Amino acid sequence: MDNLAHTLAGLAIAEAGLRRKTAFGATTLAITANLPDIDVGVYLFGDGVDALAFRRGWTHGILAMVILPVLLAVCMRGVSRLRRHSAEARVASWQWLLVLSAIGVWSHPLLDFLNTYGVRFLMPFSGRWFYGDALFIIDPWLWLTLLIGIVSSRASHAVRPARIAIALVALYVVAMAVSSRT
Repeated sequence: MDNLAHTLAGLAIAEAGLRRKTAFGATTLAITANLPDIDVGVYLFGDGVDALAFRRGWTHGILAMVILPVLLAVCMRGVSRLRRHSAEARVASWQWLLVLSAIGVWSHPLLDFLNTYGVRFLMPFSGRWFYGDALFIIDPWLWLTLLIGIVSSRASHAVRPARIAIALVALYVVAMAVSSRT
């Protein structure tokens, strides 16, 4: 998926109620939903072929799914402590930052799995690719559904629109997977 889809997925999860669990909840989910794509940095240092071969590997694999949430939770906790100078600011909960970071990071390879490019879940232990072949890398229907859910939830201060959007996206994914198999 593209990074707009990852960001919208993280924000929809946040608006579905999880942002309320701790300070920096929505920010944590938006960042971690994109965090595995730090591997695009290889395009700065390698040629196009080597960089393409590196994509959706180490930072999308099982070790990264353990390490990245912890790293971001530590960073967000540090930011929370730095911003604590205000009497109104609450310190972010370490446990909730870790849970939200894990949800955000894990959503990333799951969404990437759903398209034709695929992902290497087992890196660094195996370079095997897994493909869902259900969604396009750029999917405006996914964007629109999640965006409507996010905006509606924010406007109404309710979690239900975001939850409905997530459910509709899940149904859309299932329908696309079925049509792809057919």
